[in-house]
Formats: sequence, C-alpha cells, structure tokens
Amino acid sequence: MTDDEKQLLSRCFEGDKASWDEFVQRYSRLIYHTIAKTLDRHSGEWSRELVDDLFQDIFLAFVKDDFAHLRRFRGDGGCTLASWLRMVAARRTIDHLRRPKLPAEPFDERLHDGPTGSLENSLGHEPIQWVAKAVEMLAPRERILMDLIFRQNLAAQDVAAILHLSVGAVYTQKSRILARLRKTLGNLD
Repeated sequence: MTDDEKQLLSRCFEGDKASWDEFVQRYSRLIYHTIAKTLDRHSGEWSRELVDDLFQDIFLAFVKDDFAHLRRFRGDGGCTLASWLRMVAARRTIDHLRRPKLPAEPFDERLHDGPTGSLENSLGHEPIQWVAKAVEMLAPRERILMDLIFRQNLAAQDVAAILHLSVGAVYTQKSRILARLRKTLGNLD
C-alpha cells in the first residue's frame, strides 16, 4: 500500500467528506468496469441497471458500519488498493450471479404499493417511466441516498450513519433532490 493510499483511507475513516469524494472519483471507473467485465465473462447477459445496482451496493458496503469492509484492506504482499478493489468488485458480482433469482417485481408496482413515504407519493402521480428516467439523471451519490430512503426504507439516522452525514444533511439533501426531480418531471410534461 502506498503512502498516498494510506493517507486517503485514513482521511476517509476520519469522516472527511472531500477525501471520500476523492476515493469515489478515483476508483469509480475501475469498480464499474470490473463489474461489467465480470458480468460479461460469467453470465454474458447484463444491463446498465444491474451494473449500477451492484456499483451502488459495493460503495454502500464500503461505508457501512464505519467503513468496516474497507478497513479490511491491509496492502499485504504488495497488493495495491486498486487490485484489492478489483477483487472485491469481482467477488461481489459473482456472489450476485450465484444468488437464486427471485421473481422481479416491476418498478412501477413497487412504487404504487410502497409505504406512505414512497418516492411516488413524494413526487405526485407522474407516469412511472418519467420518474424512473428522472432518477437515472441524478448523480450516483444522490441515487444512493434516494435508494436508502425510498427503496430500502431506512430511517434518516441510518442513512446519515451510512453516508457519514448529519441527520439534518440527509433531510436537506432529500428535499433538494426531490425538488430537482419535481422540476425535471415538470419539464417532461
């Protein structure tokens, strides 16, 4: 492990948002490419949505429980952080492929049947394909926040702990994202 990698990880573990953003910026392409390549090699069938979902799951796993998974990296035997991240991404992708396939519930049914705090209720009753398109236009970190709140139904305190934000920042970001989504949906009419 290089000194630069040690310092970056140390700052991330201390909760430095700029360092976490740098980590995401530096390794996003590597992880995304590894997921796509692994899916292509092992299943031959994949979609951008699947790659995006696995990408988000991997980054969520890194920050969960105060970076518990990311803290496992030791850099032993000359292993670089990039090599380790590539291995993690490939293993998680293969694990996904090994899981039994459950019948997929259409996105629009999940929103219609969702709890009172569902994304659909927050945005009004726009055609579902418009909502999905607007959500795709969000930045990756914003999609993660929305996923944690609306799909995984986590409390603001849990979202704050995962993303290393204050609870107030979670509410603020949620409000801003919903306002942008409403504006985007208004422009699609």
